[in-house]
Amino acid sequence: MKKFFHYAKRIGPWIMAALIFAYLFHLYPPSKVFKALSYVNLWAFSAFAIGYFVFIYIVDSWVTTRVISDFSHKVSFKDIVYARGFTYLIMILNYPASQAAFAYYLKRRYKIPIFQALGVFFFIVFIDLMWIITLAFAGSFFQDYTIGGVDLGRTVKIFSICAYAFLILWLVFWRRWIPLNFKFIERQRKRKAFHIFEQAKVFDYIKVAVMRIPIHFTIIISMYVVLKTFNVSIPFTRILGNVPLVFFLGTLPITPGGLGTTNAAMVELLYRHVSGPIFASGAVTPQEMLFAATLLWMFANYLLKVITGTILLRRVSTQMFEPTPEEPEEKIEHEAAHLGGNI
Repeated sequence: MKKFFHYAKRIGPWIMAALIFAYLFHLYPPSKVFKALSYVNLWAFSAFAIGYFVFIYIVDSWVTTRVISDFSHKVSFKDIVYARGFTYLIMILNYPASQAAFAYYLKRRYKIPIFQALGVFFFIVFIDLMWIITLAFAGSFFQDYTIGGVDLGRTVKIFSICAYAFLILWLVFWRRWIPLNFKFIERQRKRKAFHIFEQAKVFDYIKVAVMRIPIHFTIIISMYVVLKTFNVSIPFTRILGNVPLVFFLGTLPITPGGLGTTNAAMVELLYRHVSGPIFASGAVTPQEMLFAATLLWMFANYLLKVITGTILLRRVSTQMFEPTPEEPEEKIEHEAAHLGGNI
């Protein structure tokens, strides 16, 4: 039974993603999607996709280098770029496994304890999650939309306030602002993967959050540029108000990496605001155009990850990423921040 749940946990999200895509292709037939794809300026789209990918890749590697160097061991930016690029291949299928592989690499390359490395990744994921919640909270004030009878803007506001309350309690807990000497609490503090939170001061949270700004801002504006390459437009204020909500919904651990959920949310939240002369003929609808754009954008990002990982296969030894005898892969994957893949 334990083995069944282990595989179900891995396969279940992919099945859910397949069901969502099956439903989306039922709403927007493949023939219409291909028709929408024919409107893209492929050169402009490709140039932006490559520039976007390289920028996110470099900034993410730089921030990871800084955080590891500050909290664990001084590491080389070049090594982190190589390791991050290689783990993109694993990340496509299994995000926790990619974190585990990254941790094994740091263990072999710099003797950094595996759980200490996982703690660094978890810290960055935590900061990213709070950024997404904050941006979605800001976007909710420009949102007047109901899905299935649920006021989306109000729901996001309530969730965000709860998240901020949790953040305060989190800081109280780790900074020991209130002395709590219960055995259960002390056990949590002593978990190796959480060691970084014992070290991190409030200023450290702020510093890393500031370093992650370029990534989150670039992610938000990306869809504005992508739609331009399809010769359609959308008010920039609608992008700022809705795209953070899309990624907020995408963080829900329903499908791997938000596959399907972000596509559906992007279409549902933005189609009313997309305009362009191509819609006058009725050949494609705004919904079909948005769905096609999200599919092409998703495909481009996955393809660039595969290309990057494949190239770096020749520059780094795969043995550096293999499990160590004392720390089995299943144990490390279990401790990894599973939500990070969706973020």
